Amino acid sequence: MSTRDALIQELMKQPEPVLQEVRHYLDSLVGPEFHNGNGAKPQASAWPEKYFERTAGAFAGEPFERPPQLPFEKREEW
Repeated sequence: MSTRDALIQELMKQPEPVLQEVRHYLDSLVGPEFHNGNGAKPQASAWPEKYFERTAGAFAGEPFERPPQLPFEKREEW
């Protein structure tokens, strides 16, 4: 029996919640580039997907205060 067959047999014995956890774990290992449906690698982006939609307005209504300035650093004259 191959390792693949042994894994498949063991997975077939597991309840659905365990299978969902295994799927979630495997998805985190593989990454999103293998799950876009057509096999093509998606374009690389400098920002994570929907970054601005998730973070826009995150500090809305919170007070924003500038901390006091620190004194200038003293350096030797030359």
